[in-house]
Amino acid sequence: MILFLGLGNPGKRYLKSRHNLGFRVLDSLARRLKVDLKTKRYKSLMGRGRIGRKRIVLAQPLTFMNNSGVAAASLVRGLKIPLKNLIIVCDDIDLPLGRIRIRKKGTSGGHKGLESIIRYLKSNEFPRLRIGIGRPSQRIDPKDYVLKNFTREENLLVKKAIDRAGEALILLVKEGIIPAMNKYNVSEP
Repeated sequence: MILFLGLGNPGKRYLKSRHNLGFRVLDSLARRLKVDLKTKRYKSLMGRGRIGRKRIVLAQPLTFMNNSGVAAASLVRGLKIPLKNLIIVCDDIDLPLGRIRIRKKGTSGGHKGLESIIRYLKSNEFPRLRIGIGRPSQRIDPKDYVLKNFTREENLLVKKAIDRAGEALILLVKEGIIPAMNKYNVSEP
């Protein structure tokens, strides 16, 4: 079984914020795969489905971003998911807007949600798909920037990035992480 954990903050206030790209990718993927994200379990909203013959779980933590590790640990332990089958989907302030980056493992890169997951799982040995939200201007604190909504112009690029991220996750399940990295890490947004 493969667990996709999309990161974000619960509640309508944050629905369209930059920090909620992980939620938005999973919402889009759930529609595409006809998975209902309605079950509240393991401190998450989750749903089960399939990509081809592989079983998948889509989950969104009901904790806030900085406590994503609580939900991740609960899901991993409760569902008995090996870390190589846990795929985190989140935003990345250090990538240009709309750019996708897939990695097998790595540091948090300063992302508080990833920091929390690494701390609770006591490992950074899990794949992740990051979507760029771009860096703010010098006048905006990054903590405020990630909680802001995208502009109308940015939303056009974000919509395409969400669709591409869903395609990348499907390819990752069907063909593996290396083909997904080769295709999506090099393509332009």
